Order: sequence, then C-alpha cells, then structure tokens
Amino acid sequence: MKRIIIQYGGTGDLALKKLYPAYQNLMEKQYSFSVLALGRRYTTREEFLLNSVSPSAPASFTDNLDYLYYDMADTDAVSILTKKLRSMIEGSDEVEFIYYLALQPSLYEDAIHQIKAIDASLDCLCTLTKKIVVEKPFGFDLESALRYNEILEKAFTDKEIFRVDHYLGKEFMQNLLLMRFHNDIIRRIWDNRTIESIQIIFDETHGVDQRLGFYEKIGVVRDTIQNHIMQIVTYLTMSEPASLSPEDISVEKEKVLRSISPVREFHMGRYESLGVNSGHVVQTPTYAALKLFVNTYYFADIPIYVRTGKMQKEAKSLIYIKFKNTTKEVMHDQSIAENGVIITIHPELTIDISMNLKMPNTSWKSKPVRFRFNQSETFGANTPEAYEQIVQKILIADKSLFPTMKEITESWRIVEPMLESDLVGEVYPIRTLPRFASQLAKDNHFTWFDETQIAKP
Repeated sequence: MKRIIIQYGGTGDLALKKLYPAYQNLMEKQYSFSVLALGRRYTTREEFLLNSVSPSAPASFTDNLDYLYYDMADTDAVSILTKKLRSMIEGSDEVEFIYYLALQPSLYEDAIHQIKAIDASLDCLCTLTKKIVVEKPFGFDLESALRYNEILEKAFTDKEIFRVDHYLGKEFMQNLLLMRFHNDIIRRIWDNRTIESIQIIFDETHGVDQRLGFYEKIGVVRDTIQNHIMQIVTYLTMSEPASLSPEDISVEKEKVLRSISPVREFHMGRYESLGVNSGHVVQTPTYAALKLFVNTYYFADIPIYVRTGKMQKEAKSLIYIKFKNTTKEVMHDQSIAENGVIITIHPELTIDISMNLKMPNTSWKSKPVRFRFNQSETFGANTPEAYEQIVQKILIADKSLFPTMKEITESWRIVEPMLESDLVGEVYPIRTLPRFASQLAKDNHFTWFDETQIAKP
C-alpha cells in the first residue's frame, strides 16, 4: 500500500520541531510512507528542504519528503492539491491518505471542506482509504467543537478520525495506568480513604511572543487545561477498566469527566511583557490556578489543585498525591511528614514515593525520604518521543492514545466558566509565581509542593 501523510501547516513549529523528527525516526524503523508538506513560506521543494530539514537527515527521510506551495485561500487550491496527489499515486493499486491538520482551529472548517472536495474530485483506479488527524485544541469552546465534529463526520467515519492530545503519547501517562492497576499495594490506597489532595503543576519558563498571533486566540485554558490537564485528571481518578483496550479505557475516562462540575474556583493572569513588541495591548491569560473535584464514590471530597502557565523561574511538570497524615495526630508529633507520591514529568520522568525514616543519631526523629523510579535509568534513554508514538498509532490505525469526542465535549463543558470569564486578573512579573496561585493555596490551607520538602535519594 502507498501511504501519504498530507501535512497541513507543513512549515509551522509543530511540524518542524515534533512531526518531522517523528516521521524520520519511523522511516528509519522501516515504516513505509511518504510526506507531502503544504505551506506558504517557501515556493519550491529545494527551498523548503534547505530551510526545514537538517543537512544530516538521511536519504530514507528526505527522499520521501515532498513539498507543495499551498494557499488555502486560493480559489484553485483544491485543483492544485488534487493534481499533485494524482501524480504521486499514479500506478498504485492501494492508497491511503492521512490528512494531518497542524493548523489553528479556526482553519479546520475550511480545510475539511477542501479535503472533502479533493476526495470527490480525485479519480483513480486504485483502492483509496483515508484518515484525518486534528490537533488540540479541538475547537475554541463547546459550541465550535460540536460544529467542527459535525463537519468532520460528514467526510470521515469515527474510525478514520484521530484527535490528538500528544500527552497521551507520553510514557508517564501510560505508566499512570500501570502503576495504579498493576500494583495491588497502590490500588488499595488510591482513593478518598487515604488521599488528602492532589496537585498538578505545569510551569514553563518560555513565553509565547514568537507565536503570539496563535496564542492570542488560544490562551492558557485552551492550551493546556482543557486537554492535557483534564486527561491527566482522568488517568489519576478513573476506575479500573474491564481491560486496557481503548474502548474500555474511554468508558472510564468519560465517567470521570461527566462527574466533574464546571470549574468555579479559578484565577487567571498574564506575564507583564506579553506582546510588548506587538504594538498593541495583549490581554490573553498565560497563567491559571484552579480547584476542582471528581464527584465519584472513590474520589469525592479530594480537592485537585492545578496551576499552569508561562514565564516561570523553572520548568516544572509534576503531580503530587498527598496522603492523609493520621500518624502525626496519633503520635502527637507535628514534625511527622505526610506520605506522598511525586510523579515528575519534566525535566525527566521519575516516580517517587516519600516515606518517613529515622534520622541517624536522634531519639526517634524521622525525616521524609524518597524511593525513586527513573525511566531512563531503568529502561534506557531512548524511549520514543510522544509524537513518534502518536504517529505510529495512526499508521497502524490504533486509537488507544487518542481522546474520544465525548471526552473532548465533557472537557469543554468543565472549563466553560473559565472561557466565559477569560479575564486577566493579574499582571505578574516574569519568573515569579502569580499572587493568585499563592492565595489559592492560602485560602484552601495547603502548600504547593516544593522539591526541597523531601530529601532526594
């Protein structure tokens, strides 16, 4: 079978930084497909390769990477792309087109209509199958997501639609499920009888000024909370599925999302230098802190605190599961620390369990210490990148790492109050935590997890 990935947004950051490296690695692993990059930045394939691909890229990749200058606003766009595809599949008996939309959500509608027209006008004597891949965020809100999906399903079946949240391709997400459901010791303590609270912290050091035009339309809620954060919440709190099949996992994830009420306790702000060179005031939220609950039998009353955003002092992506500390009350010793599980996503994947052990040369004084799993030390440093796993699943038609439309719909419902507000309540200096994040902790009588709280192994 001749398989062609038609890469919309072929000169954008996502394609250059994530997708092309993934394509190259998969081609080197003998996956057979070609890529047709579509873009307006370059007029010829030679100019595109010179500016977009490393000179050291192997021929196994560059020989299968083509480029077409393509302007979706051009009235001849459909006929131009149809002609190019017809020439690429000439003489083939079986062909599969994978339309990969690495575009702003506002362009999805036009792209899908054009794809539908291309399919209708592409006359060939071969057996033709197709798939379509859409990036997060899927839509701008609940209403647009439903509208885009209606358009999608007029041109593609559900089996042909792959909605990407690349976090599901990360090893830590898959490890969350195995840690919870393949270990009896964890399964027995992972509920509201023992867990006091959960923190999800996604701090980034970089800003968005290099892609300000895109981010102005997105903001922090659409960028990370509606997708990445909600998917993490489902993996942390879902009930054990009947099997680890995509269908059974989705059933449990949807139950979690339906149990979450729309977020009411939240705060948002932007860093002070946002858009300073743009010539206009940019009031797009770049940081948010919020509190939510999963109202299921086993997780009711466990507060989940989230903070995420740009221009922080250090890059920090982690989940902290804080367990109830009955021991310090029974022992009348407030110095006894709580137990916890720390799942670090960045800068490296580690899972730590904090436990109290006796300090040497003391009279029964304890100190929290970590017992650590390190992904790279245990399994090697060559774990595939998230996008490599995502693309591999698309090629083999495995939907295990893709959220369903029901999940996406429920996620939009949950964050809708944040989108309706979309107000910048605070302008925070770069490299500082917004005051509202600290105030959320103060109001709810908790402390944001800090690496210095527990001794490293």
